[in-house]
Amino acid sequence: MDERNRFGTWQIWIAATGALVSGAFLLWAFSRPGTLGLYRWGYKAPFLALMGLAAFALIVTGAYRIIASKTGRRIVFLGCFGAIVAILSLGVGGGVATFILLKAYGGDLPAAADKPILPDPRLGLAVPASRSLRVALSSDPHFDRDISNHEATAAILTRAQAEVQAGSLDAFFMLGDFVEMGFLASGWNAALGELKRLAPDVPFYALMGNHDAMVGGDRRWRAAFQPSGPEAKSINDQQSSQAASDQPVFQSAAFAQPSPYMWRLDAGRVHFIAINLPWGPEDFSRRERTWLAAQLDSIPQDDFTVVLSHSFFHSSGYVDEDTGMPWYEHAENLVSVAPLLASRVDLVVSGHNHYMEWIEADGTAWAVVGAMGGKPDPEPSYRSTGSVFFSRGKFGRLVLQLVTAGLSCSFEDISGQTLFSRIIPWS
Repeated sequence: MDERNRFGTWQIWIAATGALVSGAFLLWAFSRPGTLGLYRWGYKAPFLALMGLAAFALIVTGAYRIIASKTGRRIVFLGCFGAIVAILSLGVGGGVATFILLKAYGGDLPAAADKPILPDPRLGLAVPASRSLRVALSSDPHFDRDISNHEATAAILTRAQAEVQAGSLDAFFMLGDFVEMGFLASGWNAALGELKRLAPDVPFYALMGNHDAMVGGDRRWRAAFQPSGPEAKSINDQQSSQAASDQPVFQSAAFAQPSPYMWRLDAGRVHFIAINLPWGPEDFSRRERTWLAAQLDSIPQDDFTVVLSHSFFHSSGYVDEDTGMPWYEHAENLVSVAPLLASRVDLVVSGHNHYMEWIEADGTAWAVVGAMGGKPDPEPSYRSTGSVFFSRGKFGRLVLQLVTAGLSCSFEDISGQTLFSRIIPWS
């Protein structure tokens, strides 16, 4: 083999190795929850750039190899350019893969002592006989982002802590986007540290948001929010306490969680179901859909059913100026998931959009409460048809309380002032 052919062959080998590394990394990335949603929601450029660079390197080096072998001429410019592109492709692909994988899988995962109270939702939520159920919900604190309103987040958590200590709050539901970039351990350390410091006695139930899942962040989310502590004993360990509570503990296969990202929590006649929609239905599997339908069918019609999701269904919003994507009326959720819920559940609560909003549509109430501290989204250019209440720029939470007339639903600001209230009556 002459010098020209050897030079071309080594170029192709380097380019092929770069393409293999980039391809393997992309296969891994798209196998993780949230990555397909990231791609579909306007963030295609990094993925396309990685694939494009690998393909371009193979084309250039292949062209040089073919021309050199057929003509017997060594085209210096094309050869040097091909070598540079091949080396660049391998370097970029390998560098990106190494950085992401080391961040996603490197470092220590949080120990139980570093986490807040995380009860196992399968065990149910027992409410003292002296009062009725009262819980709070909020979403999108983005703990580790500089432009988040950390004072508002702290105020919300501090209020929850005081209410738990006073015996007036049973649990806090956080609907995702705890961190900005899920694969970075630093964000999770900051989030868990604040939860533990500001609300050490508050029982938390969590959903995974799109930012939490970011490129392998699902592993860190699971490590951060898997149930821990004495509240998370196994179901068998709770058998003896079952008789003292009216909360059912489901053990049959029909009620087994289909994934770590979906769960059901029963609190007397109020039933909470968390579903797996970080961006939308990209990660909502057939098994999860079947499980959701089984849960809805099993709940008595005269009980209250509250479905929790990170991404919204109905919502006012805007067109993102960077991606051109509409951040309102989530078309895919409304087409593929909402028909399972509409007129069958009483309330759907989500985050994702950084607003507070109450919408009544399709025989169901839809609440958005992405107001736990993340930077407020722009003024909406689109207003949802069923919108009854809308607030931008204020931080707060949604409080649900079982009252004589039904399920009271109140948006509150960080000081506890009621912004809007609705009662969903008993069936």
